[in-house]
Amino acid sequence: MSSTPSESSNVDGSTTSSTPLPEIVDWLLGALIALSGLIFVAVGAALVFGIDRELLEQAIEEEATTVTVGTTELTDAEALEVTDAVISWMGPGLLITGLGMIVFAIGYIVVRHRAHRRARTDGTVNSYGSFAVLGAVITAIFSFIPVSSALGGAVAGYLEKSESDRTISVGALAGVLPLLPLLIVGLFSVGGLATGLLAIEQGGNAAFVGITALLSLVVSAALGAGLGGLGGYLGGWFAERRTTAN
Repeated sequence: MSSTPSESSNVDGSTTSSTPLPEIVDWLLGALIALSGLIFVAVGAALVFGIDRELLEQAIEEEATTVTVGTTELTDAEALEVTDAVISWMGPGLLITGLGMIVFAIGYIVVRHRAHRRARTDGTVNSYGSFAVLGAVITAIFSFIPVSSALGGAVAGYLEKSESDRTISVGALAGVLPLLPLLIVGLFSVGGLATGLLAIEQGGNAAFVGITALLSLVVSAALGAGLGGLGGYLGGWFAERRTTAN
């Protein structure tokens, strides 16, 4: 009969896995997050420093398309004002988000390295956060699949094990974490769009677009958490069945 990883209990009653992710996996996860952050920073820097109002004006004049917000068709001048505002907000949003991701990646690697060092002395390490991060990275990698949040949550829930009462929460966290950078950039973009519409005296459209966009962001976050939580539950259930079979 095969053996299963043992678990000990923390002071707060939560389980602590005796078989955490290998440290090399934590380093790889941190590197992937940092690389994604660098991409955000690069795109943000390009918007902030590489695109000016004259370039936007030239691009809008060359395009023979009509920009419509709600039911209102914008003139070229109005479209320029709105586009300039959106880029003026989105660029810094990308920069801030990218830098935040890099800081998070560095902090994650440092924290996990210390956890592994402590594990060499007492043999246990809490891996709840690392399982959530691994699930989040899997969710991001397979984001082209509609149910990628459930996939990432299932991996996190499986690793957290069915003995833990946190399989649903770790799955939900794995489903939400990849959305946070997009939600932050989305908020900046909505702020820029609302600012641009207010600048051309389209207050009604600004309110409508802002509320609609915010609701969309909330629904996206809730959907990611819900699918991730469902995946976490199924992953924990599968781990339980596998343990019972062994």
